[in-house]
Amino acid sequence: MRMNLEDLDQLAARAQRYARYSRSAGGLSSVIGGVLLFASFLANAFAELALPQRIALALTPVLWLLAKELLRAGYYQRDGRALQAPTDKERRNHRLTVAYLAVIAAIVLGVFLYTAVEAGRMPGPGMLGYAVIVAALPLVAWRWFWSVSDFLVGVLLMCQSAVVIGGGNYPAIWLAYVGACAAIAVIYGLREHREYLALRAEFANRTPFQ
Repeated sequence: MRMNLEDLDQLAARAQRYARYSRSAGGLSSVIGGVLLFASFLANAFAELALPQRIALALTPVLWLLAKELLRAGYYQRDGRALQAPTDKERRNHRLTVAYLAVIAAIVLGVFLYTAVEAGRMPGPGMLGYAVIVAALPLVAWRWFWSVSDFLVGVLLMCQSAVVIGGGNYPAIWLAYVGACAAIAVIYGLREHREYLALRAEFANRTPFQ
């Protein structure tokens, strides 16, 4: 049985929807990121944290990125990896976003180095950890931040990680903004997950030659 052009178009559209989950669609990982984001800021705003708790909180971005990769490989793309091809506009926006983060990171690191030189002493382990996380932010963004929810969750989680490992904290006044960003990530993630379930249903209910 031959496939007509309409069938081919439908298969191509499904393939594109499936490929989104390799980059721009996080699904449940966006939900996890939103929850981790708000919980981490809430804990650091109100809890007295000893060094072990600060290290655990600083590892929150790693936990989120691990969840993203496990969900992508083991759930959303369990039928095989299909890498999403960004449009020219998406690629341009991604580059601008990463460039913006690189400039901010360079400014922060410049101030950090200037302060260390002025003080005339080597920064402690906490502040060195702060500098490493700030330097890593543009690189992590280049690899993983392809959507609005990724950007909101990822940047805030890494900023929180840098501050908490450096011994500081964001004041409670940040919670309203962080809560709004977390809510956006959760809403986006749930919508993407529902779209994925609908896509799976389409795959299950149709054969390639229908």
